[in-house]
Amino acid sequence: MKNTLRNWNVLVIGALLVCNFVCASAYAQEAEVKTAEPKSQWLDPYPKRIGLMWNAGADLVSNYIWRGLYVGGLGVQADFMVGYEGLWIDMWWNVGATDWTFKSKSVALNAALNPEVDMAIGFSRWGLTVMFMHMYYFDKYVNPNTGIAQTGDNSRYFDFGNYGLGEGGVTTEWRVKYKVSSKLPLSILICTRTFGRDGYYDTKTGELKRAYSSYVELGYDFSLPYEIMLEARVGFTPWKSLYTGFLGDFAVNNVSVKAIRAWDVSKHVRMTAFANMMLNPYDIANNAMDNVSVNGRQILWNVGCGVYFK
Repeated sequence: MKNTLRNWNVLVIGALLVCNFVCASAYAQEAEVKTAEPKSQWLDPYPKRIGLMWNAGADLVSNYIWRGLYVGGLGVQADFMVGYEGLWIDMWWNVGATDWTFKSKSVALNAALNPEVDMAIGFSRWGLTVMFMHMYYFDKYVNPNTGIAQTGDNSRYFDFGNYGLGEGGVTTEWRVKYKVSSKLPLSILICTRTFGRDGYYDTKTGELKRAYSSYVELGYDFSLPYEIMLEARVGFTPWKSLYTGFLGDFAVNNVSVKAIRAWDVSKHVRMTAFANMMLNPYDIANNAMDNVSVNGRQILWNVGCGVYFK
């Protein structure tokens, strides 16, 4: 009987020691996980839970410039985004004009009032963003038979079927962007249009072809004194596309720098001021676009300010 009790005591004490060792090891491992550094100091740690996020805001801009192109003049650009666990939806508006006097008689693209509404859905994790965007230009319907823009005859909001000349009233685009990290702010953006108006006539066959206009952009962000962020970008199109007026093939069409300064007014309100300068090397070499020419070079610029709520 004594031997049996002695054996049980040994077993119980041994079990308690094992449990104590296991619990101590688990606690040590948990503490190690909480304080562990990411595998590389150049990679941002992956957040376990992103949760609900949203922001809304608007910018007042002197010009609407985009990917080496002049799209519009003075305008207001508003944005609203809501997301959960990396999945998000976004809506962006532009209300502006290239000719605020409204004296232009031209019905070509980019003439007079130039409103735009873009909707997007995307997913972002690990510095990678994949998104699908639908863009609608109210006054940019181009007759597919004549190639002439027509006022008062706008495309339907989801009219994807016809891919006549130029951008047109309805276009869609896939975008993939990757940014290494906040410590190594190197990024690459790849965009390709898939549906909607994005076509040209083949000079040899006369056949209307879809361009699949694509744009690739390399970027790097610099932190300057006084909390100024400088965004440097170089973009090119790999083949015949809207970025060269459907005239050229591969072309570098955007070299730009943008300086941004932001202030937190409160916990949920942020103000921004920015200035942007952009060169279109393809336009400089070919004088292909109707942009602003200064000393023989195509120079685009924009200044503005904004307010954002988060």
